[in-house]
Amino acid sequence: MELQDILASDPAAAVLLREWCTVRASLVREMGEASVDPEQFVLFVLHESGRADALTSSEQVCVEEIAPAFRQILANSPGLAAVATDIRRDMQDFEAHWAAWFEEASVGKAPASLRVSSSRSIQSYRSARRDRIRARPSRRAPAPAPSSRRRVLQAGVGVAVASVLAALVFFLLPVSPDTVTVRTAAAEVRTVELPDGSSVRLLGDSRLTYPSGAMEADDSRRAEFEGRAFFDIVPDAERFLLVTPDAQATVLGTSFGMRTGYDGTEIILVEGSLRMSARRIRDGAVILAPGQMSRMTSAGVPSQPVSVRVHERLAWTGLFVFHATSVRDILPMLSGRYGVGISADETLLDERVTGRFAQEESLEGTLDIVAMAIGAAVEAGSEGYRLTSLR
Repeated sequence: MELQDILASDPAAAVLLREWCTVRASLVREMGEASVDPEQFVLFVLHESGRADALTSSEQVCVEEIAPAFRQILANSPGLAAVATDIRRDMQDFEAHWAAWFEEASVGKAPASLRVSSSRSIQSYRSARRDRIRARPSRRAPAPAPSSRRRVLQAGVGVAVASVLAALVFFLLPVSPDTVTVRTAAAEVRTVELPDGSSVRLLGDSRLTYPSGAMEADDSRRAEFEGRAFFDIVPDAERFLLVTPDAQATVLGTSFGMRTGYDGTEIILVEGSLRMSARRIRDGAVILAPGQMSRMTSAGVPSQPVSVRVHERLAWTGLFVFHATSVRDILPMLSGRYGVGISADETLLDERVTGRFAQEESLEGTLDIVAMAIGAAVEAGSEGYRLTSLR
């Protein structure tokens, strides 16, 4: 909000920001599709600097896959090479601080709190701390056990990731003055209409970023997403690119559920066609057909699509999502949701229904649509509802 106020009151600043966004976009295009993911870049630099023992086995596999692309990027980007140097320096600083802390702790002199008062800058604190370390070269602490060292190195990875994020944020993240970001609270459900007519049912603790203007060009039909949502993307000649922290989905016109989390991105396709790949690496992309699911694996590639019971897998959306679902399966779902008995003629039980119904809608409205789709009538009785064939 502060940035928006500045841009509104200072036209020159708005022009500079737009120019910077243009320059950044040009640089990213020059770097190619394998543009840098900050966390992966930190892991790559640590691996190349002899810190492979700081990585988990899955991280090492990922780094080995992306290493050739990163080496090429570094060769063509002096600025990013300087960031790599900063990462190495920060890692050394971290290990030096840890050595000093371990030394003090080992002789019963626990270090003071690392909190810094507002009158003292972080930089001056780091300098003073570094002077203390260098002033006592003769005192050495016993080396930590291997398990402790591994925890230390992995903590160092977190420090390095936090450090490099600040350096890369404007260069790499798709933020511009022409985007809209929608965030939902923990228990909130919100429907977002995109400029091209697509809609997104955004569930709690989710974030969606998309262009604020018309989505007419190929590079503008793009959105970034984290959390849980159900997407209805309108058909168009141009692709729609949906990007998550570890994956991307390329669609034309389709409906699907997507959720991201600590274990990666998961997509369940209801209608249309969708291509899923890693965010930075195109190798290993998969094509989903309706009724199939894929998720990102620990190796950093999407799993092979498998057929699933869509209505069960997408229950978290707050929708009844039917994809060629039999009436035999639909009736127990509706009955359980609304607490009312529902039955149907035997000849209707194997009829198939495709559609979506919000769970907060009335049972009568949902039953009327289902009955219309299968050629039936809805009868209300003392024991509940019954679907009767009209054929």
